[in-house]
Amino acid sequence: MVTIPKSEIRDLCQRTFENAGLSDGNAIETIYNHLMYNEMSGKKSHGLLRIKWCIDAMKKKGVPDAKPSVALDLGALAIVDGQNNIGVVAAEHGAHIAIEKAKVHGISFVGVRNHFGTTGTMNYYNRLFVEHGLIGIAGCNSQALVCHPEGFDPVIGTNPISFGIPSKKTPCVIDITTAQWAYGKLLELHKAGQDLPMDAIVDKDGKPSQDIRDAMNGAMLPMNGYKGFSVGLAIEILSGALIGAKSGHNAVSGSDGIFFITINPDMLVGQEQFEEHVEALLQEVKASRHNANVSEILIPGERSERVYNATKSSKTIDIIDTAYQDLKDLAA
Repeated sequence: MVTIPKSEIRDLCQRTFENAGLSDGNAIETIYNHLMYNEMSGKKSHGLLRIKWCIDAMKKKGVPDAKPSVALDLGALAIVDGQNNIGVVAAEHGAHIAIEKAKVHGISFVGVRNHFGTTGTMNYYNRLFVEHGLIGIAGCNSQALVCHPEGFDPVIGTNPISFGIPSKKTPCVIDITTAQWAYGKLLELHKAGQDLPMDAIVDKDGKPSQDIRDAMNGAMLPMNGYKGFSVGLAIEILSGALIGAKSGHNAVSGSDGIFFITINPDMLVGQEQFEEHVEALLQEVKASRHNANVSEILIPGERSERVYNATKSSKTIDIIDTAYQDLKDLAA
């Protein structure tokens, strides 16, 4: 790890994207804010490491030259055309539409397609929904890397599923991959020179592997066998076939997709009652008995929020050496 001033990171990011031909300052700011939030909340696998992904993707897909637009609007339902933008730019546009629709209709479903690079973490969008007092459910598909638990050909993406639930004091934000390990986490371990876990990858012949290249050349394993694969398959469909995005490895071509479901609890039981009742449940969970070697029971999302709050006032940040070097090379 190296400790770098945040102002330097911002400058490097700006120059990196400008060097790649992206002149839209708002798009660059959106990408920086999302990836930097992940970095500061301890999710380095989805932080600054992803900038090189975005640049490499732009070399293949071209520099975005239009803003995301609404392709379909049916009241509480919408599909956003990302207009070949970086994933986080297209997805954030869709997230704000989902917020407005839930405030009007009580519930919304918004799908976002035709984007590339990275959509970041679902955690980021669900925290945005929670800030507006909404329940959020988010999921996305991605490059097919994950095999069936009894197969070894990649057929679905690592496909995270996430929930954001507002409460009186302790928002609950759940964000999990449906693969045994997130690809970004494996990349983080690889970049840091650490061994990969034995339960993450198989090679092209289905044999366990610790070679990061086999995540692409072989396959990644689903979380908890059939259970994780089943959820991942559902996410593949909801963020693919349902919104006109890609599905599977070769089944249906197209871009990755992301979906948001937002629910307005104020229209059901009232905001205050809902948040009080959720808080009561979460406090019961936190107060439950636990092993002596556990100092405190944490609610999903609580740890990363504490990490973020502890680092947001600092003028510096610790980042992976190789990620910093990549940024300097790209910004030169």
